[in-house]
Amino acid sequence: LIATLVLLAIFAASVSATEYIVTPAQTSAQINAVVAGLKPGDILTFSAGTYTNVALSIPSLKGTKNAWIVIRGAAGSLPELTINTNVVFRPNIDIGYGSSYVAIANLHLSQTGTRVYAGVKLHT
Repeated sequence: LIATLVLLAIFAASVSATEYIVTPAQTSAQINAVVAGLKPGDILTFSAGTYTNVALSIPSLKGTKNAWIVIRGAAGSLPELTINTNVVFRPNIDIGYGSSYVAIANLHLSQTGTRVYAGVKLHT
């Protein structure tokens, strides 16, 4: 009975998680709208390609100890988030004070332009 309850709990947790897939054709605003709606256990996967002037804003995403929010590049690829710092005055990824249990993996961050903003800014 305990094993059955554990399996039901695992199944229930996995059913509520959703994987969202974005592509280079989507704008920064469209991708950030997906980011804003992520819940514990959700995965945001960037398809292969170059995402031009896409700056992720992660103001207060809250995963949990057992259900992290994952933002990642697709398996077998290294999607590139590149910003022109003369146009976009933000880092590639800006993680706010209220965020917790958020994992970011398998993304290449780069910049063009004369201002140095590229990378990840973590507010602590």
